[in-house]
Amino acid sequence: MHDIDHNAPEGFPTQKEQVLNDFRHFSSQRLCNYSKSRNFDTGYPHANVSKLSPYLRRRLVSENEVLQIALEKNSISSLEKFIQEIFWRTYWRGWLELRPDVYEDYENGYDGSHLPDKTGIKCFDHWTEELIETGYLHNHARMWYASIWIFTLGKSWLSGANFFKDHLVDWCPASNTLGWRWVAGLQTRGKIYVAKADNIKLFTNEKFFPKGELNENPFFNEDLWKTYERASDISYVKPNLNACEDTGVIINKNDLTLNQYLSKEQIILKGCIFHDPEYQSSKSDFVNKFDSDLIENLRSDLPSFEFCQTKKAVLKWAKSEKLKYLIFPYETVGNKYFMTSDFINELRNQNIEAIFYMRDWDKYAFPFANKGFFPFKKNISDLLFKNGIS
Repeated sequence: MHDIDHNAPEGFPTQKEQVLNDFRHFSSQRLCNYSKSRNFDTGYPHANVSKLSPYLRRRLVSENEVLQIALEKNSISSLEKFIQEIFWRTYWRGWLELRPDVYEDYENGYDGSHLPDKTGIKCFDHWTEELIETGYLHNHARMWYASIWIFTLGKSWLSGANFFKDHLVDWCPASNTLGWRWVAGLQTRGKIYVAKADNIKLFTNEKFFPKGELNENPFFNEDLWKTYERASDISYVKPNLNACEDTGVIINKNDLTLNQYLSKEQIILKGCIFHDPEYQSSKSDFVNKFDSDLIENLRSDLPSFEFCQTKKAVLKWAKSEKLKYLIFPYETVGNKYFMTSDFINELRNQNIEAIFYMRDWDKYAFPFANKGFFPFKKNISDLLFKNGIS
């Protein structure tokens, strides 16, 4: 791509301290203008946004850490839009947690993933290249891209979601699936998102102006609509870990710093770093390298932790350490790996109890994701208070 320096370091560092230092710089220099500049797709390396999503997704950094840093140089009132963006990802995850059938239908409707052909629409072809090469697209570009994919090119939203799933370095089952559904008019019935040439011209600073190339008057396909019943409210009981002896903790891509989070529990934990290189094998080379680099850094930082790549290896390690309890990151919809009845029963057969640990951030927020984002948003100040952020 003409505006990417291929000799430059990758846009996403994998050392936690560097990620936090980069955000400290962003917070002191750019966060004050975030609400005015965030909707502009300025192109690689997207200096007007934080690019924290790959790390929040894997919890290499936590929402609490990010907001505490942001508040060192800024007030809560000046950070309203930034805080809302942090909570959007939380909201999507909570919403999907209450409606697991939505994701099951998406997976069952999987119709393959393929690289889009050149379309002649310069902005669209540019974003395709950018996503493949950098693992990232600005959020506004994601919306335009999805709209063009569905309404101009006539492709299914499912195939578009699959393409993003394989290439986005910050892919999240909830944000990606529900974002594509929202563009297609399936989140709010018939309310579709339409990419318009004038809007693209404005928010790309006139870099692109696809006048006459887009379907700017699409219609909603009523045949795609399906009503989903909301599941029962999420009832998560926080375990009393102080009573646990002979306990191990697994850290993996669902939560790479759960061991640090649990350090406040003041119990001695034996640790295991888990990474299955065969899981979701369709991921791009860029995403796979990012994940493997994160894991290698963890292995270097935590030399006393066991490294496992299969469930069988985890079971063998837990038995050899004579563990009675094994703590895993809580697995939300779309992230299920260990949280299956078969594996839990395998552990129980070895007299090991699995504990799936949900962070307070999610535990407090998920129950409020039962409706739209605007009712959810009314609870943000209370949720900040509950998380000790003020």
